[in-house]
Amino acid sequence: MKKLITILSAFLLPTVSLAQNYSFRMMDDGFSSSNSILSIFLILLIPLIWICFIVFVFAFWIVMLIDAIKNSPEKEKIVWVLVIIFTHIIGALVYYFVEKRPKNKAKIEHTENKKE
Repeated sequence: MKKLITILSAFLLPTVSLAQNYSFRMMDDGFSSSNSILSIFLILLIPLIWICFIVFVFAFWIVMLIDAIKNSPEKEKIVWVLVIIFTHIIGALVYYFVEKRPKNKAKIEHTENKKE
């Protein structure tokens, strides 16, 4: 839980900095409705984008881990699972480009040859 809070705070720190910068600027320049709406929109949008990105990365990591457990050959299964678990998204990306993508291409080529 502490690790998750640390990661989220690291992603939200630029947003807090941005919010403080806009609030100080609004106090100096006076209240301008177009700038304040844009700044509020940006302050709310940036964390939302980060949260969506984090959820997507986590889902991709889980899908690659499950795929490695189900579809890897027995000799390589332990290695791929450990690589994906300990290197997180980088391991999942390596697994995707080394194992999963070539298998998908082979399946597509096989089905195309079968139709002909």
